[in-house]
Amino acid sequence: MLKDATYKEKFAKLDPWLVEIVEGIKKDLRNEHLKKDWMFVKYYFAGKNISKLTTEELVAAYKHSIEFGEKCEEVGEFIANRWLLKHTDLYHFFENELVKISPNFYELEVLDLAPSKVIMEKAVKEYGAFSTYLFCVLNSVVFPKEVFDALEASAKTSFKQAKEELAQKEDLKSLEDLRRSYEQQIARITERYEKKILGMQKMYHQDTEMLKKKVSNLQRKSAGIAS
Repeated sequence: MLKDATYKEKFAKLDPWLVEIVEGIKKDLRNEHLKKDWMFVKYYFAGKNISKLTTEELVAAYKHSIEFGEKCEEVGEFIANRWLLKHTDLYHFFENELVKISPNFYELEVLDLAPSKVIMEKAVKEYGAFSTYLFCVLNSVVFPKEVFDALEASAKTSFKQAKEELAQKEDLKSLEDLRRSYEQQIARITERYEKKILGMQKMYHQDTEMLKKKVSNLQRKSAGIAS
């Protein structure tokens, strides 16, 4: 039961998405946790500038701490609380739905299957499967296993699709950037040759005028000789 799960167990379930979780709260980790827990910093980030730590560096440290650290529950709770604070809309949604079932919904051990499916489907429709699943795990929503399994599968599918769409957008952006670069190069080449052609035209007109003057002078001289 997730209601009795430790943070270590919760984050084991969410391991594939730890990067996304940390990415969303990395400012909180840097500005709060790392500024207070100097032992954590000394162990994982000795000699490094906290403000410049990458998401990958943070993930590696917090993943190891939750799995093997003595303060795994404390660290896991901090991460969970900060993520949940950024998703209070989901909290209010579940609170409103669960209070309809029981005023003391926090005392529930497990929800019945039918209302669980209804709540889960409404949450997924409004907030997406991925965020809903993360919330339900971190906040120990007491869905029955069948609903949790279905939600997890939906979250994995949704996350995969989002990644694929992002990759496609990045590919399109790369193509657009390449097209824009070629257009700029062509514009520069066109401008250079247009200037060159204009210069040649100017020289042509100058040479033509000079030839006309020479012909005119020759004609005058010929006319003088003839007379």
